[in-house]
Amino acid sequence: MPRFFFHIRHSCVGVSRDELGLDCPDAETACREAFRAGLDLRHEFAARDQCLQDYSIVIANAAHEVVCELPFFEVFGHRANSEP
Repeated sequence: MPRFFFHIRHSCVGVSRDELGLDCPDAETACREAFRAGLDLRHEFAARDQCLQDYSIVIANAAHEVVCELPFFEVFGHRANSEP
């Protein structure tokens, strides 16, 4: 099964790299997993009073090619910071 990596990108600071990755059957499944991860991370960002609009999850394959990028504002819409 292919391995995908879920990096967190900040618009100004750079990328926090996922070194472990996750096995998923395909890129579409990896993108769905990233969406779920975004939902889980929401509370962590809120606890640190970080603006979710500055972040995205970058999904890369084992060859380190970006297959998808999911901005947090797409996960939470315009209410990203108003609901913890």
